[in-house]
Amino acid sequence: MYKLIALCFFVAAASACQYAPGTTVTTSTTTTTTVSGSGSSAGGSSVGLSGSDRELIRSSWERATRNGEVAPAILLKFIQEHPEYQKKFSAFADVPQGDLLKNGNFLAQAFTIMAGLNVVIHSLGSDELLAVEMAHLGRTHFERGVTRGMFEQFARVVVDTLDDKIALSDAEERAWENGLAGLVQGVSKNLKRKEDIAHPLTQLTPDQVSDVKRSWANVRGDRNAIVSKIMLSLFAKNPRLQSKFDAFDDVPASGLSSNAAFNAQVAKIADRIDAMIGVLDTPLQMGGQIRYMAFSHKPRGVGRQEFQDFNDLLVDALSAKGVTSDDLESWKGVLSTMAKKIAKIQGI
Repeated sequence: MYKLIALCFFVAAASACQYAPGTTVTTSTTTTTTVSGSGSSAGGSSVGLSGSDRELIRSSWERATRNGEVAPAILLKFIQEHPEYQKKFSAFADVPQGDLLKNGNFLAQAFTIMAGLNVVIHSLGSDELLAVEMAHLGRTHFERGVTRGMFEQFARVVVDTLDDKIALSDAEERAWENGLAGLVQGVSKNLKRKEDIAHPLTQLTPDQVSDVKRSWANVRGDRNAIVSKIMLSLFAKNPRLQSKFDAFDDVPASGLSSNAAFNAQVAKIADRIDAMIGVLDTPLQMGGQIRYMAFSHKPRGVGRQEFQDFNDLLVDALSAKGVTSDDLESWKGVLSTMAKKIAKIQGI
């Protein structure tokens, strides 16, 4: 079934529920443990909501979940206002509108939407959860031809129906409008091919990750030689950098290539690059690698500029190895993202 109504950011497929309109039901509230994100605080969240707005949405939603008319009314109003969308639901595409409230497939879809909204509302305090969900929904609905306008239409129906069924206060209505507007904006930004959507935690797109991992696989056998050349170039450009390595800080530049300590350091750096590339598509492990780089290099005074210099030379080395221009653009994006994240952790 084409789930257009997952428009409103719905993450869980609930068990099909069939209730007659007018029946009051007690809905078990799904509680989601929220994790404070970078933008989550008492003052706001990633969808621009204040703590007060979030509480107003949650408290009014509690009233809505106890009213069995709300879920069917939302879906019915959406179809009545936009009848062309009913054809998107194969299970009840040809059911007359006057019969929808007696149709089990329609009611099951309506309560599935309700369950999905429930999860999102109880996740409003977590930037991370919302970002991941908005990216997922943008990607999946882009493939189905959903537009921002459709999201906006459905958001309006949700507010109007809640006001009709549970009598929202002025403050509650404004909170819902603010929250849905933020969610619509977030999902709409992700109405793209899945290959073009950056992961909300790593900020890397699948295409970038694929390009970098593939091209690295072609040159990784020469990684020590690549890193050696980069390090020699860095020391030539800035001799003070060599002093950060006690094991070979007094070795003349002409003798570094044959110095055991230098070559051991080169191998260590090359293996670290290899490890970081290996986890580009694993957000938590990538985050761990970046934090390790940030904390291990800060005491040495190695920060954003030094990483950027290294990255520039790495791109040049990869170009010399025959890496294509498209892949090099992905490398630049990945390396820049890593450098920014390292600098942020270091507080630079």
